[in-house]
Amino acid sequence: MREIHGSEIAYHEGYPRYSQHEMQRRHGWLEDVMAEHEIDAVLVGGATGPLETSVQYLCNWPPQVMSYLLFRPDEAPVLSVRLWNHLPDAERISVVEDVVYGGDTPADQAREMASRLHGSRRVGLIGSVPHDDLAVLRAHAPDCEFTSLNPAYQEFRLVKSSEEMTFTRIASRMNDLAVEALAAQLEPGIDERQVAHIVEETYLGEGGVNLIHFSLTTPMDDPRFQVPHQHHPDRTIEAGDVFVTEISTTFWGYAGQILRTFTIAADPTPRYERLHRVATEVYDAIVARLKPGVTVGELLDEADRVAAAGFDIWDDLVHGFGGAYLPPIVRTRASRGATHPDDWAYPEGALVVVQPNIIDGLAGVQVGNSIWITESGPEVTQKFSMEMLRCG
Repeated sequence: MREIHGSEIAYHEGYPRYSQHEMQRRHGWLEDVMAEHEIDAVLVGGATGPLETSVQYLCNWPPQVMSYLLFRPDEAPVLSVRLWNHLPDAERISVVEDVVYGGDTPADQAREMASRLHGSRRVGLIGSVPHDDLAVLRAHAPDCEFTSLNPAYQEFRLVKSSEEMTFTRIASRMNDLAVEALAAQLEPGIDERQVAHIVEETYLGEGGVNLIHFSLTTPMDDPRFQVPHQHHPDRTIEAGDVFVTEISTTFWGYAGQILRTFTIAADPTPRYERLHRVATEVYDAIVARLKPGVTVGELLDEADRVAAAGFDIWDDLVHGFGGAYLPPIVRTRASRGATHPDDWAYPEGALVVVQPNIIDGLAGVQVGNSIWITESGPEVTQKFSMEMLRCG
């Protein structure tokens, strides 16, 4: 474990813990947002999952079911835990000291949180608050106006601190180990469902948790799929297949991302060789642009290389990452463009994924990494080779 983690992470009661300095930075941002938007209270909701880490981000404890954090000016924050048997771990792991039991049902928990909103007029919401819970909150706190703070929160989450990058690099090393294991073990005769076993075995004993491990295999001379599956089918891998994978391992709320393409017991066909070459060229061109202040429009300019080569993309080309799937989402001008205007500029410290999924009909490859945008240039958090390796 220490070979992966080193001495970079502080542990408390056997669990990783974000530092006091880091938590003050996060809570300080929340105080500033409350003042800016004239908010009397903020309710943070969710359960830690593939695209939701809001509660964990602000208290260190990763809830497995719906839980809430309540922040009010000049008061200690409150963590409401949904299940009674989860309460002891929440008390151990959370940096928020006031930990309470939410109640036997979701409605009980929502009513309990509503009772704590007494005297608040404007309440900001962050994370995920179910419709039924919101209905209970409105019924039992009728004087409160609820407003989403998620756009501001997502913009804040896009930029990673040095401590957040420590966690991200650990997760990224786990990604490298997973792809290294695939490169060594993929061969004809393996059931695609065994891919999950190969991937997860590399990091489960190191505190890593699966976020995603998408993959596809299909014959290069008669392809049927151009983008990795979210669920592994029972197909048997054969000689002459292409194997494409997208892997994100989570370490305590943070994940890197790696995307690679291999061939199985055969060299790449000319079609796949060209697809991979274009994917690598597009990746390199975009990464070369990644400095603070680069605009969405500049990335779209580089993305024009895809159409110029006579190809298209299926998956997103660039997106924000780390604790959530974050905008801006950038594709190509020929394929839905971007979620943000051309002049939107990336700030220093933004963590993004560059992942060209270049397709030609039902043939497709994908390469990519998570990348930290710094003043000194882009830091690629994965190290495994970008080459299209032959396996088996």
